[in-house]
Amino acid sequence: MTETDLVVELASDTNADSVNLINPNGEMNSLQRVQEGATQVTFQLLGEAEDGYTPGEYRVVAVTGDDTIGETTISLEPELTITAVKWAQNHPDMDWDKDRSTWQQLAAFSIENTGNAPSFLTMAQWTDAPLCRVKSQKTMEFGHNTLLPASETTTVYSSAPIYQTEGRLGMGAHVNCSDLGTAPLTVTGIVQAGANPSYLQTIEYGGTNNSCELTIVDGGPTDSTQTTSNGEDA
Repeated sequence: MTETDLVVELASDTNADSVNLINPNGEMNSLQRVQEGATQVTFQLLGEAEDGYTPGEYRVVAVTGDDTIGETTISLEPELTITAVKWAQNHPDMDWDKDRSTWQQLAAFSIENTGNAPSFLTMAQWTDAPLCRVKSQKTMEFGHNTLLPASETTTVYSSAPIYQTEGRLGMGAHVNCSDLGTAPLTVTGIVQAGANPSYLQTIEYGGTNNSCELTIVDGGPTDSTQTTSNGEDA
C-alpha cells in the first residue's frame, strides 16, 4: 500500500495485458491495463472520490488474453481505535487555531491504526457533547478528509467548539450545567474501510448555568456495537 493506493509490482519479464483485483466476495473489484514496458499497476482504494474497499483477502491476478499467468493474495485489514479525546483548554500546546476566539473549546481525537492497510476518515459524529446541548441536537456531524495510514496514529482536530456551553457572545441557549451532574460524550469516526471506531468520555458539569465548569472525569474506546462503512455490524 502507498497512501490510498495498492501498488502491484510485476517481474520485468511478465507479459501481462492486465491485472485484475478480486475482492473477498470473489467479484471483480477493479481491472488495470498494463502499459507497454510498465512493471507496475496501481489501484486506488481510498479517497474523496472513492467508496473505499471491503477488508479481507484479495486475489491479484495477472492475465494475458484469456489466460492467467500469475496470481497472488493479499490481506487488507485496517484496525482502528480512537485512543484519546482532548479538550483544547487542557492541552494548550497542541496545534490549535488560536486565531479563533473559541479555540479553547475545540476538541481533537487520536485514531490509531494497528492494521496492515489504511482507511480514510470521512466524518466525525459527536453525540451529547456540550455543543450538542447548546444547539439542542443529540448528534452533530462534521466532515473530514483524513488518511489513516497503517501502523500510525493520526490526530484529527474538530472544526467546531465541541466543549462550548453557551451561545455565541453569551446569547441564545445555555447548557443547564447545575442540573446535569456527570454525562457522557461520544465521538464516532465514520471511515471508508473497517469498523467505525468510537470513544466514550465522561464529563462532570458544575458551576452555574451562566458560568459552567467542565471536568473530564474519564474516557476510553467503546466496545459497543460498531458498524462498517457499508452499514453492516462489525
